[in-house]
Amino acid sequence: MFLKKIQDKLSKEGIPFAIVGGYAVAIHGVARGTFDLDVITEISEENFLKLESILGSIGLKSILPISATEIFRNLELYQREKNLIAWNFVNPERQRESLDIILTEDIRNCKIEQVKTDFGSLTVISLEDLIRMKSKTNRAQDIEDVRALRKLK
Repeated sequence: MFLKKIQDKLSKEGIPFAIVGGYAVAIHGVARGTFDLDVITEISEENFLKLESILGSIGLKSILPISATEIFRNLELYQREKNLIAWNFVNPERQRESLDIILTEDIRNCKIEQVKTDFGSLTVISLEDLIRMKSKTNRAQDIEDVRALRKLK
């Protein structure tokens, strides 16, 4: 399973990360289908370089035509002028293997939890921080997710 492969690889390599997005909604207990895996991490040049290398080693390629260094050094500009929210990776041979690194949140500012699942322990953003993150957007799916997640409290 792709989720477990990412969890194991990033944990083994010491990369700080947490699952967010649709997978996190489902892990917290709301039925939700999603295609891609969204994660947050430490926003630093060193971490971005490590991620780019690690993800490449398991067949994931950046969709963006720029390097980890360029993304880090120009992040505020890209967010402001190009509305860059995520750094997208995909396996060209298995398109369903899709990972988005969310660039609008730094893991150091979020509470992280280990949640036991049928796939083992998964690193996921806390319910409170997931609600906070999703409340910042105006996407219909995120609004629905927030409503459902608040009922869990």
